[in-house]
Amino acid sequence: MALVRTYEASMAMISKALRHHGLSAAGRQALAVLEGAGRPLSPTTISERLLVTTASVTSLLDTLERRGLVARLRDPDDRRKLLVSLTEEGRQIVDQFLPEVVALQTAVMSGLSEAERQRLLRSLAAIREAVAAVDTDSVVAAAPRRVKPPRD
Repeated sequence: MALVRTYEASMAMISKALRHHGLSAAGRQALAVLEGAGRPLSPTTISERLLVTTASVTSLLDTLERRGLVARLRDPDDRRKLLVSLTEEGRQIVDQFLPEVVALQTAVMSGLSEAERQRLLRSLAAIREAVAAVDTDSVVAAAPRRVKPPRD
């Protein structure tokens, strides 16, 4: 839970600091995913990278498209499919907010020594490996059932 609370606090700080861009956290993340890919992506790929449903991405892309930050175009290899690309305006806003995000992250991490940062990275890598190794079906099946005492 401490990891989740840390993430939430970080995202709240970043959202507050970047509110002048008029983008939600999801909007910033979608634009960053497109920029990082360096090529148009399908809405499904964007949803997978954001860890959200395709329905959520559709609404998000509608908003970004209305603002002129992304464009939907036909996939040249399969005209039944759509691809999403950054517009020039979308690239410009990413170029504005990404350095701000890096500066905020750097400011947060400046309170840690190099040894502490390296230890944190190793710990996070170990947690990722542990998450990947969990047999979720067997853990859930073996979880004790909660029994509430009867109310008086």
